[in-house]
Amino acid sequence: MDIKAGDPRDLLKTIIDEYKITPYSMSLISGIDEVKVLEYVNYDTDLCFLPVEKLLDFTDLILFLSVGMKDVTPDERVSSIIEHLNVSYNISFETLSIYANIEEKELRQFIDDYDSLSFEKRYRLGLVVLFLHFVLTKK
Repeated sequence: MDIKAGDPRDLLKTIIDEYKITPYSMSLISGIDEVKVLEYVNYDTDLCFLPVEKLLDFTDLILFLSVGMKDVTPDERVSSIIEHLNVSYNISFETLSIYANIEEKELRQFIDDYDSLSFEKRYRLGLVVLFLHFVLTKK
């Protein structure tokens, strides 16, 4: 039995090798020193020196940037961010619709059926949602 099977380091290696996100970028994103990122991916450390919450956040990041990028469709991603904006910041469907220049009922239909919106409207909605998320979560 391979004791490394299912280890997040294997997914991190995929992120670095296949998605071309450098250890330096992972360091900037996670706040973990680039050398430690490299040591982790090479099984030279288990990052046990990190607080548990930071280690869990790093593991979540690895999962999002590997499995999450392959298994979640762009429409599902936009829908999830819409839900996040609504729940976390109380941004209404009406507000999102106005910014995206679509009808509120179209946005509600999109949540239930991604194909209900034309590609152009999905594009506008996706850009609006992405930009609002960026602006509102930037600290």
